[in-house]
Amino acid sequence: MRVGMVAIAVTLLASACDRSGRQAAAPPADPAERAGGGATSVAVADLNAFARPAANLDFIGKSLFENGNHLFRTPRGAERGTGPISNAQTCQGCHVRDGRGQPPRDAARPLAPAGPMVSMLLRLARLEADGGFGPDPVYGGQLQTRGVDGDPRHDGALGDDGPALGEARVDIAYEPIVGRYPDGTPYELLRPVYRISEASYGPFAEGIRFSPRVAPAVFGAGLLEAIPEADLLTAADPDDADGNGISGRPNRVVDPVSGTVVLGRFGLKAGAASVLAQSAAAYRNDMGLTSALFPTEPCTGQQPACLRAAMRELAALREPDGVDLTDLELAQVELYTRTLAVPMRRGWDEATADWAAEIKAGRGHFERFGCAACHVPEQRTGTAAGSALGAITDLVRLERPAPPLAALSGQRIFPYTDLLLHDMGGRCEVSRETAAGEACTAGAGCHWVQRCSGLADRVPEGDAGPSEWRTPPLWGLGLVQTVNPQAGFLHDGRARTIEEAILWHAESGGEAAPAADAFRQADGTQRAELLHFLESL
Repeated sequence: MRVGMVAIAVTLLASACDRSGRQAAAPPADPAERAGGGATSVAVADLNAFARPAANLDFIGKSLFENGNHLFRTPRGAERGTGPISNAQTCQGCHVRDGRGQPPRDAARPLAPAGPMVSMLLRLARLEADGGFGPDPVYGGQLQTRGVDGDPRHDGALGDDGPALGEARVDIAYEPIVGRYPDGTPYELLRPVYRISEASYGPFAEGIRFSPRVAPAVFGAGLLEAIPEADLLTAADPDDADGNGISGRPNRVVDPVSGTVVLGRFGLKAGAASVLAQSAAAYRNDMGLTSALFPTEPCTGQQPACLRAAMRELAALREPDGVDLTDLELAQVELYTRTLAVPMRRGWDEATADWAAEIKAGRGHFERFGCAACHVPEQRTGTAAGSALGAITDLVRLERPAPPLAALSGQRIFPYTDLLLHDMGGRCEVSRETAAGEACTAGAGCHWVQRCSGLADRVPEGDAGPSEWRTPPLWGLGLVQTVNPQAGFLHDGRARTIEEAILWHAESGGEAAPAADAFRQADGTQRAELLHFLESL
């Protein structure tokens, strides 16, 4: 592990006090932390805080940014390739104002069943005979709930002779978990229960597993991509050799550009190697828009109605390359996503040249509790490589090789992540139940129901196991619900507040449980100070 990270993990996870029993001092003020994204940072804290171009882009860079912005937000429609099955019409439809999406939930009735999902989806996996995992043979690796011919709530025919429908209906209900801090202050967590019904193409495979995922924020992605791989690997400790209970490890995935196995950085389980790969996969899986990287539609061979609709679409488009997105369009969206700015932190006092007292104290708790062992505050970018698709020139063509992106290179940044996988604990079970909750085995009224304890999802991805997740960056955390008031926290949006997200770490019993339990055992003032710090990010 990196020396600084070891110092934090070893000396701070163990205790909130030094050996003499005195309260350890907060770290010294660092004015550089105001600009979490280095020179890309922008001083903005409004509804569009995550949607601004990097501050250090030149005139041409900002023009290219606006072109990509248009593509990111504008629906193409079925007549220009969207579908036949999808989850959304635009990138913006999931990444609300470039921030987080949200689960369907009625704030006035949080325990009531809610649907459909809009900026959220389910990944699929099934246990195979050899002990490995693979996609569902009928529904593939992701459930697409929208179809060009309708959603699953239909009265028409199904299967071979029917229309191209969304694959299934998903409803979410919540079960309360109540608890109290040692000082008697009560809290309530909401455990989601997923009910999948109206499967349009027949039953799911035996042993099916569902991974609910809310779209994460996308700003700052270009900076994370530019962190040297060697720096991330130095921080890895897969066997917990130092015995501190933290065993972060990298995910390894196949890069669709080179075909080689590389380090994963993006996605909730670090399942994508680059912004380009993540963008192309989302276009294909979430919107049904194919590209040179992913040239086939998300229909499987067991969905003939979907395949026929795909053939109609291809004939109507008459694209020479047989795909929905050109390389130029994909490169424009890639550049846009890579050059979204990181918002400046709040809470710096110019008069004292220091952070506000409660924020500074909260930063000290963050380190003493052990949060910084995974949410590593500081990283540095190396040379940010240009796009593998080429440089956008004259706004209308690509030229290879693309030069490095100077705006993202050589930056001191504060994302609060190690981009590694950590075991967060918990487990999930899938049952078959009627709408009334009675056990069943088959039939139209026999639904698939998934309940989980903790934060596991039971779905592996690359080297990531069923209870492992990539450490999410914390920059911008305090603006999440400014940008999208309906947004929640954690991979499935179950946590309504940052406080609930911390408590779920304790509830799950994974690597983060000791740090989260330190928060739970702290007094009310310390808890409030930690939350003030997190809200300043």
